[in-house]
Amino acid sequence: MAKPAHYTSKVAIPLPSDEAVRRIIGNSYNPEKTLNVIKMFAGTEDMFEATIGLVKAIFQTQGIDPRIREMIILRAAAVLNAPYEWQANTQMAKNAGLSSKEIDAAGSDGPVAGINPEYVLVCKATDEMSKSGTLRDETLSELLNRYGDTIARKLVLMIAWFNLLSRFLNGCRVPLETTDKIGAGTSPLG
Repeated sequence: MAKPAHYTSKVAIPLPSDEAVRRIIGNSYNPEKTLNVIKMFAGTEDMFEATIGLVKAIFQTQGIDPRIREMIILRAAAVLNAPYEWQANTQMAKNAGLSSKEIDAAGSDGPVAGINPEYVLVCKATDEMSKSGTLRDETLSELLNRYGDTIARKLVLMIAWFNLLSRFLNGCRVPLETTDKIGAGTSPLG
């Protein structure tokens, strides 16, 4: 699997107009700073609030290092060939403290290896859930042994969310971002 770079499709769901996004997000909407993924979420109208609630929960959860989350995001993006997710989160992963070697490992062909064992484990779990829709007993046992029940649940939910997100981004063909729009952040919410 190569690191996703661009969409190969010709048809895309357009981003909603700034007026439509402002109607959903409110006066805090800044078209120059709001990421395209958030604009596309706003285009779901009545689903926006619940979706953003889950995004906030994922990015503010207790007990999970943001670098672990970023490894999950990057691995899901690589496995599911999600250019938007890869491009935006390469910068967010750097901002969270991942090295170029770790980022490259997340986008590697075959099993992730040669980096922090925690990153290898969450990438293995991401591979399994992304490809088969579930975890092997051995992998789930490793997650439970390393993290305990609550954090293992959170990690499985995160992997499932980033699978859904990658599929949403690909299905809509959300336009890629510029890294200056991402800035120093580690969350799509700023």
